[in-house]
Amino acid sequence: MLSLLLLGVGCVRSSESTGLTQLEVDLLSEDVFDLTAIAFQAGENAYLGDSVSPGDITEAPVVGNGFAVTYDLPPAFRLGFGPGIGRVKLSVKEDGRILEDPLTFEPSTSTALDVEITYEIDYEGETLGGRPTDVALTVSLIGSRVSALEPFFNRYRIAGDCFLGATSCVLFLEFEAVGVPSNFVPGIADASGEIDDPDVRDIYELDYDFAGDGFYFAEGWVGCCAFFRERFTIP
Repeated sequence: MLSLLLLGVGCVRSSESTGLTQLEVDLLSEDVFDLTAIAFQAGENAYLGDSVSPGDITEAPVVGNGFAVTYDLPPAFRLGFGPGIGRVKLSVKEDGRILEDPLTFEPSTSTALDVEITYEIDYEGETLGGRPTDVALTVSLIGSRVSALEPFFNRYRIAGDCFLGATSCVLFLEFEAVGVPSNFVPGIADASGEIDDPDVRDIYELDYDFAGDGFYFAEGWVGCCAFFRERFTIP
């Protein structure tokens, strides 16, 4: 119940869901908000980077692994992921050239006009409402700009699996943003996925509509005959 109360921070009732009980709407709203918060955080971390110490690196970037670095995320609280542990594999290209040390990439200091980032994260953590999570997501980011004085205009592709307690999720999300994911461009998004919440009557076929003014809609069929559509604030 605590997690459903906390959900009120991010969900704005649209009264467009049909064929579902209010409890099912609340449960799916919690699932959507948690999943989106995790996906957006993965995208933000891919762009801005993690705090990594030399002792966290488990595989250094070398020619043999395509200059991809693998590092652990030791036990800590992390925004969007909650308290937990994880592992990341990261590779970066600037202006078509592989960055030999991808950990040195910083948007604020890079002089590149084009950047490509691949960020794979496995993380075991906790949602805002206290549900245990098991996250396996890949972020593919392509960014461009006209000069080094401008922010990167990024196309994000975020895909993978996530367990939110007993709820299993599959997600593919593609959108554009100025810099971090929360600065998404309204009306440009492609999403697909499933949320299988054991306390909801059937599997929810997920889709997104990124509106303006800091809101997005999640909608889609739940089984054959129920429909979910609710409005949320950005994570």
